[in-house]
Amino acid sequence: MKRLKRIILSGFVLLAAWYPAPADAQGDVRTTYAVVREGRVTFQAAGVAEPFRVLFLSDTHFTVEDSRGEPYRKYSERMGGAAVRPENYGVSNGRERQLLKALAQARKDSVELVVLGGDMLNFPSLASVDSLLAIMTHSGLDWVYIAGNHDWHYEGEAGTSAEQRSRWESTALAPLYQGGDPLARAEVRHGVNLVFIDNSTLEVTPAQLDFLRREIARGLPTVLFMHVPVYFPGQNIDYNCGHPQWDEAHDCYYEIERRQPWPKEGHTATTQAFCELVRECPQIIGCFAGHTHERAIDFYNGRLQYVVGANHSGDAVTIRFEPPAR
Repeated sequence: MKRLKRIILSGFVLLAAWYPAPADAQGDVRTTYAVVREGRVTFQAAGVAEPFRVLFLSDTHFTVEDSRGEPYRKYSERMGGAAVRPENYGVSNGRERQLLKALAQARKDSVELVVLGGDMLNFPSLASVDSLLAIMTHSGLDWVYIAGNHDWHYEGEAGTSAEQRSRWESTALAPLYQGGDPLARAEVRHGVNLVFIDNSTLEVTPAQLDFLRREIARGLPTVLFMHVPVYFPGQNIDYNCGHPQWDEAHDCYYEIERRQPWPKEGHTATTQAFCELVRECPQIIGCFAGHTHERAIDFYNGRLQYVVGANHSGDAVTIRFEPPAR
C-alpha cells in the first residue's frame, strides 16, 4: 500500500527516520534504509560500490551588482534591494556567507560533489554570476548547478518562463553549467546514478522526460536533483511540479513577480507523466529539491523526497551513500 509520511523540521529538532524503499521486480535495486537526521541523509543501497558524500543546497538568493546591471535595474529592484543601486555596486547582499560556510563544512566532511539546487541568485546578473563562479572555483570542490526560477527571471521582462530561461541559460548563466546540458544531466558515482533535471519553469519538457526514462533504464539506484519538489498526494501548492491545483486560478504571485500567470489548463501531460514516473519508479530511491524555503521530508510509496530549506538561512543537506550493512 502506498503511504505518505511527512515531517517538517525546523530549529534544532533531531529526527531519525528509517524507512525501507522498494525493490524492482528483479530485485536489482533495493535501498535497505534511508536514514534521515538533522541536515543529513544516509542511503544504504545495493549497487553502491563504496561510501561517498554529496552536499545539496538551494535558495541562497545572492546578489552583487556592477554597472553591467544598470540596463536591468527596472527589473531587479524588488529582489535586489539596495544591492542594485549604483552607490552599492560591488557590495553584496551578504547571503553568500551561508554558502561559504556550507562549502567549508563540505571540505571538512570530504564531500565528493556539491549540487547547487537553484535560486542561487535573485536574477541573472553578470556580476552575481561572476561572483558565484569565483566562489565555487575557489572552493576546490566538484560541483553541479541547476537553475531555479529566480536565477533566470528579471521581473517584468517580456517572454514566457521557457523563453526567459532559454535566453539566460545561453548567456549570463552559461558559465555555471561548465559545459553541461542546462536542462538534463547525469553522472554515475560509485554505482549511483545522480540525475539533474531543471524543472524551474514548474514544467518538464518531453526531452527531459525521455532523458529520465533512459537513465532509469540503466538499472542503477538513481537519485534525482531538481529545484522544484515533485507533488506527492497531500502536499500544498508550494510543491508546484505536478500539483493538481497548479493553474491560473491559483497563481497568487504572478502580479508581484511581474510574469505571465500559470496556464489556465494547468500542467502538461508530459509534466504529469514525469511526476508519476518519479513517484512510482523503483529505481529512483530519493529526490532532493528546494524552492519552498522550508525544510520538509516526505516518504511516499517507500520513496524519500527531501526538500531543503533556504541556504541563505543556513540550511543544506549532506547525503551519504553506503553499501548495505552485512
